[in-house]
Amino acid sequence: MNSPRNDSPTRALVLGGGGAVGVGWQIGLLTGLREVGVDLAGAEAIVGTSAGALVGALLAGGRPVTDALTSLAALGQSIDPDDLAAGDEAFLRAMRQASHESDPGQALRALGRATQEASPPAEDVYLGLFGTLDGTAWPAGFRCPAIDADTGDLVVWDEGSGVPLLHAVASSCAVPVLFPTVTINGRRYMDGGILSHLNATAAPPTDVLVVLSCHPLGSQGAGGGGALAASLTPDAELAPLRKTRRLLAVEPDFSDIEAPANMMDPSLAIEALQIGKRQAAGEAAPIQAAWNF
Repeated sequence: MNSPRNDSPTRALVLGGGGAVGVGWQIGLLTGLREVGVDLAGAEAIVGTSAGALVGALLAGGRPVTDALTSLAALGQSIDPDDLAAGDEAFLRAMRQASHESDPGQALRALGRATQEASPPAEDVYLGLFGTLDGTAWPAGFRCPAIDADTGDLVVWDEGSGVPLLHAVASSCAVPVLFPTVTINGRRYMDGGILSHLNATAAPPTDVLVVLSCHPLGSQGAGGGGALAASLTPDAELAPLRKTRRLLAVEPDFSDIEAPANMMDPSLAIEALQIGKRQAAGEAAPIQAAWNF
């Protein structure tokens, strides 16, 4: 780990994926932290994946993170709850099927094919969910990962990519089968959280790294093993990074949300937001200590 510095440390923030529930939790946590004087918007770099891409784009751009609730409201109005639940189940089935492939690239390409064969909302309807970002300039230091649906390659969009922020964030959030792929420069992209909920290695080297994981740090991903690296736990992903920087990771306490919960259900977002605000009270001191060491 880097030794303490006399000057101001460099900082990065990672916001993980976690559906509508994750969006709500991150909004609550970040809002609660700011209310007690801990503002993570000052990070030199913010990496957001899927749910974290939407929240991170707003945070990095100096916007209220509560603006993300507009997208959740649009999701609830555009897709019937039963269809949303069925789409989430179809995604999980596709993940389990894809995990039988012999390598991660083949598994990801299989998910891309499954999305093509499914009947998600039209791409323009899906992009409309992110209208709060329409015309917004790319925030300095913000990055969000997505996956090329045809090659299985991970891409990390940033201000040098020449991609509209709305399309970049939408591609990072495009859960296969449930949502359509997003077309950028003639190629199709899908959810950047399939291989990793966090993509913490996309953050540049800094003295401090704070990670907000919408999933328990010891939990496996939806892939359930096999070829998909989403079976890697967040703890395992973060272990090598702990050796090179001061790292603090926060996980959610969703014990108050009745299981099994559909993480894509926007009706659970406000409950998750309140959980995040409550957690902020207990997390503020350790986060501030790490942020300012």
